[in-house]
Amino acid sequence: MRKRDKEIVEALERFKCLSRDQIASMFFNHTKKPHTNANFVLKRLRRDGYITARTDKAFQQYVYFPNPSTIKKNSQKVDHYLLIAQVFIDMSKYDTVKQYDVEPFVADFIPDAFARWKGSRWFIEVQNSLYTSKQLEQKLKKYLEWYESGEWRKSPFVNQNKPIFPHVLIVGKINKKLNASEYPFRIAQIESIDTFMKQVQIQITGVKLKG
Repeated sequence: MRKRDKEIVEALERFKCLSRDQIASMFFNHTKKPHTNANFVLKRLRRDGYITARTDKAFQQYVYFPNPSTIKKNSQKVDHYLLIAQVFIDMSKYDTVKQYDVEPFVADFIPDAFARWKGSRWFIEVQNSLYTSKQLEQKLKKYLEWYESGEWRKSPFVNQNKPIFPHVLIVGKINKKLNASEYPFRIAQIESIDTFMKQVQIQITGVKLKG
């Protein structure tokens, strides 16, 4: 296997599954024809038994899995894992993501991802459908309990030289805005990373971006 082949397989193991477009974005964006080049390599890896795939009718492209796969190809969580991967890809457009752990075990809860990005540490929660107020409260209750316990200060998720509780980034369709001021740590509730970065730019410059 070539170096890039191994990196693709490792990415599939890390994210559990990736769409063709996501693989093209992650590994072939520097080429003139990212999708064509991705298709060629993925077809070979599939032929040689390193990866498996299923057709995603909604997007008219394949979704790829490591072989053996750690999730069922028809699992309802496939779309969820694709969204977790997409957040990583979108974050990478704006700055290097120094760390991105999928479903790390924190205490008695498991966030969708933990990231080190733009000089901060982030717990990330993603959802394809609308978050209800109850769902948000249940998610944040776990973070609040961990914060109040003080155990986070000794965890690998903070800089031991300067222990600051990671920001919580909630990515998904917004039905009702939560009151972030009720929590002792920073929370951002956004529809996408692109939207988030526009908001950050407005706060910095006071100028609304076009598009």
